[in-house]
Amino acid sequence: MDLEPSEEQRELVALARQVLTDAATAEAWQVIDDDPERHPAAAWAALAAAGLIGVAVPERFGGTGLGLVESALVLEEIGGSALPLPWLHTVLLVAGAVERFGSVAQQAAILPAVVRGELILAAALDEEGCPLPTAVPVTTTAVPVPDGFLLSGRKLHVPHASLAGWLLVLARLPDGSSSAFLVNPMLEGVALTRQEVTTFERRFIVDLNDVRVAEADRLGAAGEGVAIMKFLLDRAWVGLAALQTGVSDQALRLTARHVSEREQFGQKIGTFQAVAQRAADAWIDLQAIRLTSRQAAWRLEQGLDAADEIAIARIWACEAGQRVAHAAQHLHGGLGVVTDYPLHRLFRLAKQLELTLGGAGLQVERLGASIADGPRQGRID
Repeated sequence: MDLEPSEEQRELVALARQVLTDAATAEAWQVIDDDPERHPAAAWAALAAAGLIGVAVPERFGGTGLGLVESALVLEEIGGSALPLPWLHTVLLVAGAVERFGSVAQQAAILPAVVRGELILAAALDEEGCPLPTAVPVTTTAVPVPDGFLLSGRKLHVPHASLAGWLLVLARLPDGSSSAFLVNPMLEGVALTRQEVTTFERRFIVDLNDVRVAEADRLGAAGEGVAIMKFLLDRAWVGLAALQTGVSDQALRLTARHVSEREQFGQKIGTFQAVAQRAADAWIDLQAIRLTSRQAAWRLEQGLDAADEIAIARIWACEAGQRVAHAAQHLHGGLGVVTDYPLHRLFRLAKQLELTLGGAGLQVERLGASIADGPRQGRID
């Protein structure tokens, strides 16, 4: 992997940073905080106008056709803004799955509207009795009926469900295989119950009670649900690690500015050895989060085995992300929890991302088992 970003990638980062900086003003946050849906509509429209929603969408559908690494770079900037944007689910997960597995009709109906910022999408992955998503749905079922299916089950923690035009739902068929379906949340039998998380972002319990879905709304071939779920999960973990990279980067930038300006005992506190050492440790953690998340994105984009790299990225995003967030709060003192100063939003988001990623412990165990199994065959580094 070439760690030096290309000129095109640097321009993409600069554009995303400028758009999101302009969109994340104190006035804009007041509008978001007062909105029952907490949807940054103005920021979403600005991203669409700048072509940043279509980064990962093929050119034939109006996008720019860039790859997973460029998507991760955009997500880093979104993380740094702390805005509750539906980019991860809409673009990287569901639109990506439609582009990879969808029919021509599904692609034509969904992808151009996503690029224009007119359509929000959400993947409903979590289920009761399963603390983290797995390859096969546990309880949600799809019963074949003439011209379609009846879906029943419950999905948890679905972001943006009340704003989404389509939910991507995986369900188990009577023969034990699984399939993915595009479900309109306005259909009869769909019920949304609002949940709040650490960042106050709106998430939803989605109850499906004999929801009739047409055969034309099945995503992918019959029984392809396991492949689609793996596709979604791999991208989700990479995207969440990229968000944590951006959160940590911005928290450290705010901290560097603060300690270079704040005076105590007649000196800038950044000149104190303990302060400088804590900030330096946080900087090292940030570089590790960035390196491991981008490495995982690159391997996934290249079609290489990325299971270990994704696990490593999740470990660093969880553990080092928390160290950076706590170091930033510590070095800011009481200013870090003032609600009109941006660090408190970053701190909450860092914690939420750690919880969504599942914590580091399971990944350390999984990685240890992988190492014990020996080197992977055909590995290319």
